[in-house]
Amino acid sequence: MYAYKDLKTKNVLISGASGDIGLATCERYLEQGCNVFALFKSNVEPLRLLSEQHDYGCRLTTLQCDLTNNESLSELIIYLSSAISQLDILINNAGVVKDNLFSAISFEDFNMVIETNMLSTFNLTKAMLKFLRSAENATIINVASIAAIIPSVGQTNYSASKGALLGFTRTLAAELAPRGIRVNAVAPGMIASKMVKKVSRTVVRDVTNSIPLKRLGNCNEVADTIVWLSSAASSYIVGQTIVVDGGLVMR
Repeated sequence: MYAYKDLKTKNVLISGASGDIGLATCERYLEQGCNVFALFKSNVEPLRLLSEQHDYGCRLTTLQCDLTNNESLSELIIYLSSAISQLDILINNAGVVKDNLFSAISFEDFNMVIETNMLSTFNLTKAMLKFLRSAENATIINVASIAAIIPSVGQTNYSASKGALLGFTRTLAAELAPRGIRVNAVAPGMIASKMVKKVSRTVVRDVTNSIPLKRLGNCNEVADTIVWLSSAASSYIVGQTIVVDGGLVMR
């Protein structure tokens, strides 16, 4: 991966860090010489292994946090206040899926996805704002999905949450840019991950055939885009959504 010299020693906070994309993003920032604070809700094992096996694993700090719980967020703020004076990069990556056709979906499943994917982003961003304002040229990157852009049958809740995230990104970018904080989003397409392994092979094959590159993306390709968006190499990009989908959306 290209080395962005401006990222060395910067403080990075990543939510949903134990998922496939989150884990790849942690690894990429460690390679850049960053101090990485990795948030997880329940599954710490992948992060523990990364810390043990990576050459710069000593720079990885794992923190358990339920972003929908105010008490858990307060504990996070107290810890970070004692650990760092500023936050340079915030990656909002926490998310869940609870797929079902709209006719069968329950309010509870719809609400859970909205709460986790959108409201937790609000909660964490709000909590981290004072740390971001203390940094020079801070960045926020929200991980959305192409489900926010094109129809995704069985994902009204997921599509709604990610669509809201794109609107949130644009308006937050307009508010924070004058304060020197850049806000952008990435929208991954179908990425080879544990989540995709749960999808039927027929669906995966059909989607793959629709992708101009004729393959699924990999988590490192998303992570590389996130890292680039947080570097000085993208210093004039604000309020944008970078689609990482092998060309699927343009079809």
